[in-house]
Amino acid sequence: MTNTYVSGSLVRVQGRYADITGAAADPTTPTLKFRAGAGTTTTLTPVKDATGSYHYDIDSTGWTGPGNLRYAYQFTGTGAVQAIGSSSFEVEPPEL
Repeated sequence: MTNTYVSGSLVRVQGRYADITGAAADPTTPTLKFRAGAGTTTTLTPVKDATGSYHYDIDSTGWTGPGNLRYAYQFTGTGAVQAIGSSSFEVEPPEL
């Protein structure tokens, strides 16, 4: 099931990294890429919360419809922990 947010919300996305044994570990270079609809892909540096745990708050302001807009995002790690994971959410226009 896809999470849906109203345009104007800050949407927190989270990425978790682990080494080959499953223990939380930091990649040498963590990155976050996201794209709204068919727009341009933006590359950002996520905020570290703890070992292997990162987040970023994506500003969904500006979508007025019609319908919902899909945001795709992907966390990537290189170096000490090589990993990739992706997901998505939707943004709907505000009612008023």
